[in-house]
Amino acid sequence: MRHIHQVLPLAFLCAPLSCAAAMPAAAEAPVVHAEDADRRAAEEADAQESAAAAPADRTQKVPRLDVWGDYRWLYGKARMELPSVHQKRDVFLSTRRFRIAPTVHLGGGWSVGGMLEDSRYDKDTIAGAHKNDRHLYLSRLYAEHENGHGAKIRAGRFIFTPFEGNVFDKRVEGVRWRYGDKSVGMTSVFYGRTVAPTGDKRKRGIILGYERNWTKWMGGAFYYDMETELPAVTRAAVRRNPLALHNGIDRQRILELLAGYRFDRYRSLEFEYLHGHARTDLDRYDDKGHGYVATLRLRPSPDVEKAGDYGAWISYYHQPRATYLHHAMDGDPTFFGRAGFRGWGARADIVLVRGVALAVEGFDLRPARPSTPLFMGRTFSGARQRVLGMSLTAYF
Repeated sequence: MRHIHQVLPLAFLCAPLSCAAAMPAAAEAPVVHAEDADRRAAEEADAQESAAAAPADRTQKVPRLDVWGDYRWLYGKARMELPSVHQKRDVFLSTRRFRIAPTVHLGGGWSVGGMLEDSRYDKDTIAGAHKNDRHLYLSRLYAEHENGHGAKIRAGRFIFTPFEGNVFDKRVEGVRWRYGDKSVGMTSVFYGRTVAPTGDKRKRGIILGYERNWTKWMGGAFYYDMETELPAVTRAAVRRNPLALHNGIDRQRILELLAGYRFDRYRSLEFEYLHGHARTDLDRYDDKGHGYVATLRLRPSPDVEKAGDYGAWISYYHQPRATYLHHAMDGDPTFFGRAGFRGWGARADIVLVRGVALAVEGFDLRPARPSTPLFMGRTFSGARQRVLGMSLTAYF
C-alpha cells in the first residue's frame, strides 16, 4: 500500500479544525515507489538480479544477455481510524505494473544490469486515479564484478532489502560490497543514499551487515546510520502541515539482530530484535526505541515454475518509530507518525499455473505508543489501520 501519512491524518483534522486550505499541499506530498507496494516482488527481484548477474560459465559465450520480467495487478483496501479526531476513512488502491530487467554478462566476472518499469494507478483514493503514473522509465542501473573468490561489488542504482525488510527496503544509489555465500555466511558493506526526488527525503549513510546460516539455525546483524542530505522538515513545512514533524527525521541509527530456527524444509520461526535512535533538529526530537518482529513461516515463498506450489507466513510487529527507516510491509506504518506501530500481518501465495501467482495479504496495526502527541492536544490513542490486499503476477 502507498504511504499516506502526509494526507490522511491531516484530512481527519481538517473537518473539525477548519484547516481545509492545507489539503492541496498535503495531497501532493506522497511519493510512490513501485517497490513499496509488494514485499515478495522486491525480494524476488533482488534474488533474480543476483542470479542473472552471476559470472557466466566458462563454456558460455560472452557477451551474453539474460532477461526476466513480470506484470502485476494489485488491489488493496485500508480502513484508517483516528478516534481522537472522530474520523474513519476507507482508502482504495488499484495498480498495474510492468517490469523488465536485462543483464549483460561481459566476461571476466563483469556484468551490467538494469530495469525498465511502468506503473499505472487505476484507483487511488488519496491522489486520484493516474496522478502518480510513471510511464516506462529506468528504475535501476548498476555494474557488478565478482572475483571468483567470494567477493562481489555492485555500484549504481538498485534495490537493497536486508533480512525481511523490517528496517530497510528501498532503492538506493551507491556501492555495495559483499563477501561470502548467502546460503552459508555473508558480510556486506553499503555506502550511498536512498532514491528520492529531494534532499529532505534522501537519506545518505552506511549499512553494515553479517548473515549466517546453519542446517537448522540462522542469524545475523545489520547496523544502519542514515542522515537526510537536507533538513527533513523546515518551519515553513510545519506551517503548511503541522503533521510534517511526525515523519521528518534527520538522522537514524538502528541495530537489527536476527535469530531463527528451521523446524523442517518448510516451517521456520524468526525473531528480530531492534534498537533505534532517531533525531530531528527542528524541534529537538530525540527518541530511542526497542522493538521486535516475530515471524512464523508456514511454508517458504513458492517456486513460480511449479503450479500448485504455495507459501504462507504470519508476523507480529512491535516497532517504535526509531526502529525503521523504510519498511517493506504492504501496510503503512508511517500513518502512526512518531507513535510507531504494533500488530499482526499475514500473507499467502499460490502459483495458479506455471509463471502466474496469486497473493493475498492483510495487516491489523495500532500505535506502539498510543499517548504520543498528534496535534493540538490530541494523541494516537485508539488509532487503527486494517489493510487487505491481493495481487496477481505473471512472470517471464
